[in-house]
Parts: sequence; structure tokens; C-alpha cells
Amino acid sequence: MSEGKTNIAPVADHQRDRFATASLRVAHWIERPAFWLGASSAWLMLALALLIVFDAFGRRYIRTWSFVIENDWHVLINSPMFQDAEWHLHTIVTFCALGYAHARHAHVRLDLFRPGFKPRTKLWIEWLGGVVLFMPFMAIFCFYAYMYFDLAWLSNERAGDTNGINHRWFIKFFIFLGPLSLLMAGAASLIRLTVRLF
Repeated sequence: MSEGKTNIAPVADHQRDRFATASLRVAHWIERPAFWLGASSAWLMLALALLIVFDAFGRRYIRTWSFVIENDWHVLINSPMFQDAEWHLHTIVTFCALGYAHARHAHVRLDLFRPGFKPRTKLWIEWLGGVVLFMPFMAIFCFYAYMYFDLAWLSNERAGDTNGINHRWFIKFFIFLGPLSLLMAGAASLIRLTVRLF
């Protein structure tokens, strides 16, 4: 009788270990797009900085140069396309960083009470917050962000003739993609918490 019990425990532990290993592997692959998206879009900060410098310098100095005025280039320097490109790039960088920041645990935390809790209590708070608040909120947000993008795509939403960059669906796609990467990073965190807790 006791031999049967001792044989069952190692089998159950082995199955639990295999399940935990598989779960962690899934979590790793789920958050890979968030890492890739965040790291890739970080390079856009350089383009954004250069664009802002050129726009500011051009509006302040270049548009007043005589050869710019004579050739009607001051209209190009004053183009709202530059401001549109600035906020487009800023939006892309910000939204693409959401999942990356969560996966790297670089997001803002307001830990007033948490430092005094035991490690296991902290894990339970993280897990319950993820299941009850984070995942449902992000799923709803992603759903409506997709609808927002889809409407712009289907209607081929455009800016006015003198109002900057066309194809508004492009920027609205990132309003969906960024939170989707955050949702995936959150799901990966929840899988890891589940493995640690159960």
C-alpha cells in the first residue's frame, strides 16, 4: 500500500514539472512580439528627434531665407505634414513600448502597501489583479481599438488636402497593435504567476 503511494507522488511531480515547463515556454513565445515591437520601434525615437529639430529650425530660420521664399519652399517648411509626422511617430513609439515595458517590468507601479507583504501574498495580488482587472480591461480596449482601426480602414479615412498626412488608418492600427502587445505580455506574466502559485 505504501509503495503505491510513493510511486504516485513522483509521477505527479514529473507531470507538474512538464506542465510548468511547457507553460513557461508558451509564456516566452507569447511575449516575444512585445519585445520585438518595443525594440524595433525604439529606433523611431531618433527619427522623431531629427524631425522635431528640423521642423523647429525650419519654422524659425529656414523659411525666412530669401532663396526659400523666392522658390516658394516656405510653404513646404510650414507644411502641417511635419507636425502630423511628429505625432504619428510619437504615437507609434508610445504604443509599441506598452507591451515591452510590461514584459521588462519597467511599467509604473504604485506600491504603497505591497513592500510590507510576504512574497506569496504579492504574487496573489499580482495574479488576482491580472485576472480580475488587467486582462478584461485590455481585452475590451483591444476590441474597441480594433473597431476604431477597422472603421478608418474601411472608410479609407484621410486628412484634408491641407491637413497633413493621409491614410489615418495607418496610425490607428498602432492604437490597436500596441495594446494587443500589452495584452500578450500580460498573458505571459499571468502564465508565469500561475506556474509559481499553483
